[in-house]
Amino acid sequence: MTHLVLLAYGRETEYRRAIFAALSFWAWHQSRATPPPVQAVVFTDEPAFFGPFLADLPVRYELLTQASLTAMQQPHGYVHRVKAAILAQFAADHPHGTLLFVDSDTFFTAAPDALLQRLAGGTTFLHQREYTLAEAVGVYAAFGQAHFPERLLALLAHRTFRVGGAEVQFHPTHYAWNSGVLGLPPTATPLLPDVLHLLDDLYAGTEWFTCEQLAFSLALQTQTTLHPCAEYVFHYWGKRQKALMDERLPGLLTETFGRLPLPQRLRQIQRLIPLWRRAIELDRLQEGTLYALDQGQVLAGLKYAAKAWLTAPLSLALPKNLWRRWRTKARRQLA
Repeated sequence: MTHLVLLAYGRETEYRRAIFAALSFWAWHQSRATPPPVQAVVFTDEPAFFGPFLADLPVRYELLTQASLTAMQQPHGYVHRVKAAILAQFAADHPHGTLLFVDSDTFFTAAPDALLQRLAGGTTFLHQREYTLAEAVGVYAAFGQAHFPERLLALLAHRTFRVGGAEVQFHPTHYAWNSGVLGLPPTATPLLPDVLHLLDDLYAGTEWFTCEQLAFSLALQTQTTLHPCAEYVFHYWGKRQKALMDERLPGLLTETFGRLPLPQRLRQIQRLIPLWRRAIELDRLQEGTLYALDQGQVLAGLKYAAKAWLTAPLSLALPKNLWRRWRTKARRQLA
């Protein structure tokens, strides 16, 4: 059995995102007969919110209470520890199952059959590879946060960590992967307690908010062969992109939508996926253009702008934003 695991708690925006993520999976997978069978498992504090929208699908709910959420964030009160904690506990309760975890701010953009087949065959997945730990210093320096990867590198230079029953040394050449998707076959799930312990050690030494994805990245790449799966799942992790989705989802997930037969619900989701993905990708490129130009990185800004134009050649959003930005700067210089 493959378990499609989602985590959503605390507010309605999270619930709606997770509902869309789950429906996007079944929108592509609904008519497929690829073994093994798939069951969705939603960890949430409000199962009733999901019920109408995910009706007639193989979904079960794991109730999260405030007490359990608080406990899973300990010993350091790290909110992203909850993800690793629920997966470690779920894997312990289902030692022979395959886990496909997706963050709530994701949706499937293609039929996941090939992904499921490779998972069943023992392949381990994270969403996509991003940068080496050494490169992270430059990446986060652009946001004034270089001290976090610098702390991490200093910690790793003087420590070994126990992963897979052995002492492991991590290096600046190891990669950080995006953990918005985790595909874990039964051969990889025994590593989850080690991921949890590694996460705690990294956070205690750095207080870096990305320690959850770093722990998964480091443990899994040293013990398995990691593969990306961005061709199946789109991850809209940026604040502006989340806001775009949050503007759209309430108009979709209405009582009327919840009363529709399942095939109609899934058809609507499949029709919206390419439209919403394009809108989010365009916004991400426009954001990159404006940020690069503000930082004086003209070449990078032009590259982002060219990609934005290729994505939507008739869109006037970027020229308008550039004009507003130029006018604002001009007024400040004249003031």
